[in-house]
Amino acid sequence: MTSHAQKLGNLMLHGGDRGIQFRDNKSGRSDRISSLVSPHWARRHNYEGQTSASASSANGNYLGRSFNYQTNMESPYVSITLQGYISSGTYYWSWALWNGTQSHFVPLAVHDMPNYSKNAKTRNISTIQGTQTMNCVVPYIGAVHNTSSQSWATFDCRNESDGDALYIYGAADNGTGATWYSNSSQTIYIREVLIGYGFVTGSQYDHIMHGQ
Repeated sequence: MTSHAQKLGNLMLHGGDRGIQFRDNKSGRSDRISSLVSPHWARRHNYEGQTSASASSANGNYLGRSFNYQTNMESPYVSITLQGYISSGTYYWSWALWNGTQSHFVPLAVHDMPNYSKNAKTRNISTIQGTQTMNCVVPYIGAVHNTSSQSWATFDCRNESDGDALYIYGAADNGTGATWYSNSSQTIYIREVLIGYGFVTGSQYDHIMHGQ
């Protein structure tokens, strides 16, 4: 079966330490090669089994997948993709990365990306441009009440510390991730969680679907 990657037109994909390179044969510039930085796989976490949690808290609940951040992985960015859905009911769903060691959410690297959380869970970080409010919530992509693959989300861990315990949290929301709700009658499910060090965002990972 043709994968999603193979359906992206006449793209020649090449893996490597410097990322995925592709040539667009229809651009009129066959010599033009572009690159997308891929996660640094010196260390990765790949969880295939399904986990779940009640959507019973407007502050989010732990979805059963976590890892310890390491500062020696050559990149301060952590990219995550997964499959997930919320059981049928009132709300949509979204997810975020919670630093359980320091008790705060980890900001998204592309925190002003359209359709990403503006209000649900943010974090104020001091920068050379002054204090900035960073968005921390990733809204769902695709089906709500049926399993769907989620695009890569990249988290900025430059303000996290070596060894911090990072947990994937989920919550019921209004559809954009801008407001989180408590609804104990709904359950959030995730599986095929892939975590790597490196900057990737906006790209759909070609998950293998095994049925729900």
